[in-house]
Amino acid sequence: MWTATGFEASGSNKDRRVGAHSLRTPCSLTEHGEQTQMAIGFLVQLGQVGTLVIGSIGICVALINQHRQLNAQMFIEFSRRFQELLRLFPTEAWLANRSPQQPLPPSSQELRDCTLYTIQFVADVYYLHKGGYISNRLWMLWEREIKRTLTGPVFRREWQAVAAEFAHNCDFLRYINGLMDSKQLPQ
Repeated sequence: MWTATGFEASGSNKDRRVGAHSLRTPCSLTEHGEQTQMAIGFLVQLGQVGTLVIGSIGICVALINQHRQLNAQMFIEFSRRFQELLRLFPTEAWLANRSPQQPLPPSSQELRDCTLYTIQFVADVYYLHKGGYISNRLWMLWEREIKRTLTGPVFRREWQAVAAEFAHNCDFLRYINGLMDSKQLPQ
């Protein structure tokens, strides 16, 4: 540009550059600020998702521990109940049920009552398992002892007298009859 003092190109360009730079700077800051805000927003969302994931894992671990603790409590409670049944059962009948070499005691009301209590106990455990309240692992432990007990000669004989008490429950009757049929009577 020409002025009275001469050509002032450098000054006006400087002004233009400063003006252009000052015009670009707010845009650049605005874009940079938006990117920063987007990055912060992304990090906040990532933090929220991370918190949810960690919280969910914590809840899962707590539920697994609670389930294991409940299984342990059930095992202790049912073992206690089984021990009480053993105390009620006449010793000679229990030994004869476990060992084929022992003579079978004569049938009696006491034996029938003890057999009924024992099979009712097995029914309780059976339905807790069927309902999903007892884990398969715990059930397999108990079922092995249930089979061993119920397939003995005393229980086989006394079952005939108490089976009618469970006639209303076909599923359980099939289960017990299946156990009784799974092992031949000892000779």
